[in-house]
Amino acid sequence: MELQKTNKDVMTTHFSTVRADANLKEAYDAIKMNLEGPPHLPGLIVVDDKGRYAGVLTVDDFMHELRKLYRDACDKPGEKEWIAEFFNECGLVGIRKVAELMSAKRVSIGTSDLFEKSCELVLYKKLHLLAVVDETSKPVGVITRRKVLTEIGSRIFK
Repeated sequence: MELQKTNKDVMTTHFSTVRADANLKEAYDAIKMNLEGPPHLPGLIVVDDKGRYAGVLTVDDFMHELRKLYRDACDKPGEKEWIAEFFNECGLVGIRKVAELMSAKRVSIGTSDLFEKSCELVLYKKLHLLAVVDETSKPVGVITRRKVLTEIGSRIFK
């Protein structure tokens, strides 16, 4: 890894976005499509109504929400009716908004910042996805854990 690489040099420019005010059904459809085909990223970049970066919605964010729904529906695991109650609770998820679940709120980095800084953020904050934004806070790329691993690994394990 060259120490002087910028985020623009290594970022992935093919990524999916979802609006912060989208419902979770819309977000689920987008994240499912994202996982099934390129770019196979672990989440979506969340934007506000002006297209500015607002946060990240990851598969882990969805799983966290499903665990909460499961706990709410299944206070007595093993009961025969738990699955019906679980899906009743899941119906409520349709009215929730992406902004309520997204993680990495406002954690982003600029295109001209050194990639080394991105590595530090991804490692220290345990991020799956780091948004790279332009001067107007609009997302222009992403840095993934995979990118950090391959860039650092190629230097460590020459």
